[in-house]
Amino acid sequence: MNEFHIDLRDLNLLAVLDAVLTEGSNRAAAARLGVTQSAVSHALAKLRKRLGDPLVVPSGGRMVPTPLAASLAPALREALDRLGGALRGVREFDPGTSTRTFWLSSADLAGMVVLPPLMQQLTRVAPGVSVRMRGPGENTLTALERGDLDVALGIFTEAPAAFRLQALFRERFVCVARSGHAVTQGRFTLARYLEHGHVLVAPLGGTGSMVDEVLARMGRSRRVAAAVPHFFLAPFLVAQTDLLLMAPERMARLLAPAFGLELLRPPMELESFTLSQLWHERVQHDPAHVWLRKSIAEASQRR
Repeated sequence: MNEFHIDLRDLNLLAVLDAVLTEGSNRAAAARLGVTQSAVSHALAKLRKRLGDPLVVPSGGRMVPTPLAASLAPALREALDRLGGALRGVREFDPGTSTRTFWLSSADLAGMVVLPPLMQQLTRVAPGVSVRMRGPGENTLTALERGDLDVALGIFTEAPAAFRLQALFRERFVCVARSGHAVTQGRFTLARYLEHGHVLVAPLGGTGSMVDEVLARMGRSRRVAAAVPHFFLAPFLVAQTDLLLMAPERMARLLAPAFGLELLRPPMELESFTLSQLWHERVQHDPAHVWLRKSIAEASQRR
């Protein structure tokens, strides 16, 4: 027998041989594979030449295996079954039985708004699936590309090359003050807003914000009394002082009851923004990722 090295072209030939061995005829094998009988004969001819053996010969109205083909048959069937099973596992995803762990990155807003309803849904339909969260960072795109991260939640102006982006919801800012604060009584004007100190949330240690940029264009400025890296810290300060905070509305509504906070419409025009989910192109059609992204999108719409 000639030395035989399997390549991708051989897989089709071996699948044809398996069908002929199973069905006992070229015609039945062709029907099973959805090809013509001449295609089966042509594939067998190629494989015979490569292996240096007839493989199957006609006998009593059937195609019977040669000793070589008979010895190959069990291993060939097992190999094709295992390959088919592996492909089905890749192309199918059953959330009800999966024990997969998904990695997400998110800042405070997306985590607070999306994660609780997402976990409620997973508890119901995917009890074995778990989620791991990490904060946003400069290496988010690299982590998505490498597969260390499945989905990133945040504010993205556009999707970089080789990435996909889906908008989840629009969000606007509100001013947050403790219950009973002077600004909650009467008309909330810009002058009254600027009379008080403010809490600035600066996740990356910055010193400015969109609010400060808007005020600068108006020729005004505010006094930032405290800057914190996370929105989770800000309510503790606002609830116990006269400091004011600009925060995303959904987050503020979630925190207000627990901290005794009141929400006010900002006394200046602030642009709304879109929170999105970002992922790498390589997992665009992966069934598990498709399910995850759909679940995140559904969770983001629940209030």
